[in-house]
Amino acid sequence: MIKTAIKYISVIILGLSLFWACEPCDDCGPDNAYPYFNLSILNQTSLDTLEKQYKNRLTDELEQVDKALDDPQNAPVVDSLNNLRAIKADSLALINALIKTTTDKLISIASINGKSNLFENRNGGDSLKKFKIPINTNQTESEYVFQIEFADTTHQLKIRYELSDTVINNKITKSVKQLEVIEHQFDSLSGPYGCSPISECISNELEIYVKI
Repeated sequence: MIKTAIKYISVIILGLSLFWACEPCDDCGPDNAYPYFNLSILNQTSLDTLEKQYKNRLTDELEQVDKALDDPQNAPVVDSLNNLRAIKADSLALINALIKTTTDKLISIASINGKSNLFENRNGGDSLKKFKIPINTNQTESEYVFQIEFADTTHQLKIRYELSDTVINNKITKSVKQLEVIEHQFDSLSGPYGCSPISECISNELEIYVKI
């Protein structure tokens, strides 16, 4: 059990170092990502595993150690029990920190349609809370295959929209309205939303929220 715990703690420390190194930035992505829509991702699978499996187990184990410390018969091994309690408490703190990171929807997209290194936050990392997803202006549909970092499978998303000319930063470009999701392979999806009425919103104002 101790070897398994140490192995998992090592993985958690590595994961936290990656997340803490990347301060979230809600307005980052490809410089030429116009038009785009905003994508927010919650890794519900990881969150459930962290909460139901690791946090609950560590909480129970910590309570058991506390009971053992309260037992006078364990006086000869009190130092060992205190050391064990410190390990359990540190592990629980790491799990709680990772739960907060996951709940905050701080995540990395490894690639979209096979292309990587598309996003960067203010610290040079790629973990964000919200992603600008570029829209194909050569047709009225865009299809994406997302590879989320640390996810075992890819996730597909297909959208449909209307195109029109507009001016952004003194340049003529395309604007997207009437954006709708045609199909997806996420565990759940809500949106697009962001302004009212949705039919009059340009895509840059819209957000799609998904769970994996």
